[in-house]
Amino acid sequence: MRVRIEFLGLARELAGTKEGLVEIDPPAAWKDVIRHLALQYPSLVGPVIIPDHYTLAPSYMLNVGGRAMVRDLDMPAETEQPLLLMFAEAGG
Repeated sequence: MRVRIEFLGLARELAGTKEGLVEIDPPAAWKDVIRHLALQYPSLVGPVIIPDHYTLAPSYMLNVGGRAMVRDLDMPAETEQPLLLMFAEAGG
């Protein structure tokens, strides 16, 4: 299964690209996508991806298709829409 990821902000700078493609064996959860991101883009590990846990740093989030935030990393990953890796900004 293929998941297209768009990197935004610091994640884009660290990855060195605007977009990436992760290929993983199904069935896959969101945490599997993050693990593969860590392997493909090791510069994300630390600032964006927490080492050893393959979770995101608290200031980052995954967004599916610009419409829904991924809240449970154990849920099955969706591949129909692009995934956005972005800084989770708090606004007021």
